[in-house]
Amino acid sequence: EAREGVDKEGYRVPGLGDPNVPESFSVWEVDVADPANPRVTARIKTGVMVGEMVEGIPAVGGSSPNSVAAADTRVFVSNGNNDTISVIDTDKDAVIRTIRLTLDKRLGNLRGIIPFGLALSPDQRRLFVAEAGINAVAVIDTRDGRVLGHIPTGWFPSKVAVSRDGRSLLVGNAKGLGSGPNGGPDFVAGPEGTYIGNLMKGTVSIVPIPGDGDLSKETAQVVANNFRFEKLDRDNLGWRKGNPIPIHPGEKKSPLQHVVFVVKENRTFDEVFGQVPGTDGAPSLARYGSDVTFSNKDGSRKVERATVMPNHLALARRYAISDNFYCDSDVSADGHRWLVGVYPNEWVEVNVAESYGGGRDMKYGSTAPGVLGFVGASAAIYPEDYNEAGSIWDQFARHGVDYFNFGLSIQFATPVEDDKRFKYTGTTHVINYPTPAELAEHTSRLFATYNTSIPDQFRVDMFIKEYTERWAGGDRNFPSFVTIYLPNDHGAWERPEDGYPFRESYMADNDLALGRLVEFLSRTPFWKNMAVFVTEDDPQNGVDHVDAHRSLLMVISPWAKKGQVSHVHSSFGSIIKTAWHILGLPYLNQYDGGAADLADMFSDQPDFTPYSALPADIRIFDPQKALDPLDEKFNWKALQASPLLDDPETIRSWMKEEKN
Repeated sequence: EAREGVDKEGYRVPGLGDPNVPESFSVWEVDVADPANPRVTARIKTGVMVGEMVEGIPAVGGSSPNSVAAADTRVFVSNGNNDTISVIDTDKDAVIRTIRLTLDKRLGNLRGIIPFGLALSPDQRRLFVAEAGINAVAVIDTRDGRVLGHIPTGWFPSKVAVSRDGRSLLVGNAKGLGSGPNGGPDFVAGPEGTYIGNLMKGTVSIVPIPGDGDLSKETAQVVANNFRFEKLDRDNLGWRKGNPIPIHPGEKKSPLQHVVFVVKENRTFDEVFGQVPGTDGAPSLARYGSDVTFSNKDGSRKVERATVMPNHLALARRYAISDNFYCDSDVSADGHRWLVGVYPNEWVEVNVAESYGGGRDMKYGSTAPGVLGFVGASAAIYPEDYNEAGSIWDQFARHGVDYFNFGLSIQFATPVEDDKRFKYTGTTHVINYPTPAELAEHTSRLFATYNTSIPDQFRVDMFIKEYTERWAGGDRNFPSFVTIYLPNDHGAWERPEDGYPFRESYMADNDLALGRLVEFLSRTPFWKNMAVFVTEDDPQNGVDHVDAHRSLLMVISPWAKKGQVSHVHSSFGSIIKTAWHILGLPYLNQYDGGAADLADMFSDQPDFTPYSALPADIRIFDPQKALDPLDEKFNWKALQASPLLDDPETIRSWMKEEKN
């Protein structure tokens, strides 16, 4: 369908053509003897092609060749998606060797190293590879292709050069040392302010090249910097004996059979949970916690001593949360890829920085060729950035796992969407690239995607409606994996006429929706075998005293450890890894394979008592006034005026207004 096009729902969607055409995934050799008339003399494909079988699995993404280093008779090419280096013989114009980059045997053949940037030593005996995915530089013996070891660097090394004397490396680290904290009593904002995008600064490292004998120690440090491997010793096996989370996929059958993955928008840990006892929280930053006072923008309305998100706090007390969870993402563009198991490759990382920095933008109404939009169809993923193993959607399809999606993947409408569809989904912009067919067939057509002018209450209403139609009664079984998008904690402008008199109103809407969702799920027959994971796509509109990337992670389940605050370092990969352990599926890439799972947030003593949602403070948010998009009185003008999923200038302005 992607190649040839498809007729769907009465519309003709044109195809994209063959992804493996001669021009793609190739190094072009150009004769410039006559500079005025350059001539292409060869096109040499490198790496794995789309659809090519790799260890029994057809490659979903192409090789993504990105950098070249030329020796006397050989050319080295880094293939970003395959974690390989292709060696081309310039006399034969052919690949004569493929070098596989590996770090630790416990990772097997999982991808994620992302080679991006090459440099040769002056004597051409060593090739240095910037490994953006593991924050390291690989050292390769060019004579036999052996990977000698890895040298630690900063975050996302993108380019590497060798000093003239051959003794040092110069490494360009696109993300430098990360963001660090952006709030709290000990934080003093610099001229860049507190916005996470402004805090992510590139660096250049000057690294002495270690001797071959020292590389094993350097490599061990790279492993320690990146991954957490479960120790299968007696003590560890003991405490996990009755835990519902298997130690690895297939280790045992879990009593959990249904995973519900709830995705929200843009909040940090301290904003919501900074006051929770037993956490490493900053109470002064808990602007959406308890006993808070705030006003609207012009100061004409004020609320004192309010609890903005009572259900989040109640769920934290009753179930489990983490205070050491970090989003791998900075913003939504990369966050919505991480959420579905697709680590952003070099194409994404370069373009995210360029787009959010104002260097490129979608031109609405443009007739120019190319892709419209950059953020992506909210977890549908662009064709350009698919990894070799693909996404969680591909994983489910390969293994025959039943899943269903509410809200992810259709953030933008296609050019043929009609007004009727818009009323349900809230889509306001167009795209001209396809949602994967497998995902489209498992996605709700009634559930609203990103549009903060649609109440999260309506999203929960639509979920309950579809649940009742699809899975209630009889012997119908709830899917093994369900994604649910509740985006209104993103926030938007004040709309008092529609029930949102404050920015905090959107948080209260989101909180009530989460409470209602858990209330409903906990009264279904599938609750006894269910785990609900709740997180954010990124933390970019909040502040945190530990790190600007620290965010919310909640485990809600009869099997959750009551009142648990996990201090184990975790990430998006931890959520996905735990899902694989529950469902008995293999790992997708090294980011889930090498992450800590969430077993310490679960108990072997289940409590099946249903949850009852707490009402919203009507001073902040009136759900009756918010109305739903099908009501004839609904404010359609406001619906169309919802802020973009990610507008850095809007978010920066909000943070200044909130003095964050």
